[in-house]
Amino acid sequence: MSKKPTKIFYIGLSRSGTTSLHHILLELGLESVHFCNFLLSNEPHWEKCDQFDALGDSPIPLLFKELDSRYPDSKFILTIRQKEKWLESMEWMFKHGKVIWDWNESIHAYHEKFYGSRSFNKRILSRHYDDYHKSVFDYFSASPDKLFSIKLEDGFDVNDICAFLNIPPREVTNDKRNSRVNASHIGRIKYNVRYYAKRALKLTKSFIQRR
Repeated sequence: MSKKPTKIFYIGLSRSGTTSLHHILLELGLESVHFCNFLLSNEPHWEKCDQFDALGDSPIPLLFKELDSRYPDSKFILTIRQKEKWLESMEWMFKHGKVIWDWNESIHAYHEKFYGSRSFNKRILSRHYDDYHKSVFDYFSASPDKLFSIKLEDGFDVNDICAFLNIPPREVTNDKRNSRVNASHIGRIKYNVRYYAKRALKLTKSFIQRR
């Protein structure tokens, strides 16, 4: 008989239904955290993972192999959005999302490390989409029982999710979350001014320290 996993990591890319999955897991009675900023620094606070049953969104996709090593009895849920729709949503995220959520430098650095770009670049992101999903399926090919993949266009089958996690099924809302709202033009200008001013100050300090 399978047992309940020690940890659940939902490792879908940004803009691929992770917010909806997060709310489903909460309604199933699990302590879920969406966006794990305590793992974004150069010295991640791994111990904070112990406070939660489920963790997802940035930077979990980047760390899925290490998390599997740290939590060998964990399970992973991969949400996959159709590629062109994902790229369209990522373009929104890099244009409007960064303003609405007021990204700091650690988030930009994560995007550069994981996606290969701090801004929307269709060619780079398209390649990353293919490479990332291949790497996940290749990694779990030896232990397929640890991975459950969901195509976003098919929706979330809560009974299947519960069966995978070996938890009792429960009725949940299962509605769409995290819909897009555009930032205002002036809001984007203010954000970009702050961002580039901070970048310039950081580069200046680094230059002075090297002299």
